[in-house]
Amino acid sequence: MNNETPWWGEVNLDKERCLQLDIGPLSVAIEHDAHEWRIHSQREKEVDTNDNRLHKIVGQFSPCYYQDVARYIVNSSSNHIQLLPALADRSVVCRPVAPINLDAGASVTLYVSTPIYLMINVVNSKTSLLQELATQRLSDTWFGPSTCSGELCYASATSGRLDLQKLPYRIQRATTPLLIHNNADDNLLFERVALPTPLLSLYAAKNGQLWTENITLTREDNGDFAQLKLGKAPLKMSFVNGPRKNIGHSQIIRAFSAIFN
Repeated sequence: MNNETPWWGEVNLDKERCLQLDIGPLSVAIEHDAHEWRIHSQREKEVDTNDNRLHKIVGQFSPCYYQDVARYIVNSSSNHIQLLPALADRSVVCRPVAPINLDAGASVTLYVSTPIYLMINVVNSKTSLLQELATQRLSDTWFGPSTCSGELCYASATSGRLDLQKLPYRIQRATTPLLIHNNADDNLLFERVALPTPLLSLYAAKNGQLWTENITLTREDNGDFAQLKLGKAPLKMSFVNGPRKNIGHSQIIRAFSAIFN
């Protein structure tokens, strides 16, 4: 497929027809039978985050029968399905290749990427979700100052690049610019960053790369609190999908016990 042609969107899938989609490590085959939808899926065991495999075909052919199969009976005669990328439903804890020290009064912008999810919907008078699949299976992790305080997140590795020009193209991941302002009197050392992905929207550049709005974390004193601010939509990009949760654009949070550790 041409990267400038989005792989997401609505697809007309008449009965006895099939859709095959390969995106990065995830492979999906969707069948439309007389009374049901069947979704076959599997992921590659060895994940290469730089693998930009993308293949999509619709036709009357036998699907690839993968290891995971789900069957759906719906109260709808619609032939239309919708493929939609989404961000993770929990915060994603990303670990840069090396810890980062941020001096008092200093600021930094990190470009952090997280795996996307694939939402498969049936479209009729309303949109109904059939299944949601992660392009990369993420492990669970607890993030917080103690076992009694914190949140359940996903874990993912990231390079945490500082140079926008050195960002690799990754079809199955979304990139978030993370701005950190350390206005406190002491240094800030962090080894992990937890992105609040449920609060973010998805946008697409012309080359098909997915982005989110930027996030700004401002630490004003030596305590745990910081201001979380969501930026505006990226310029010259098209809107793809909205946030799972809406908190507005700014709030005070206990950032450095919940976001950094």
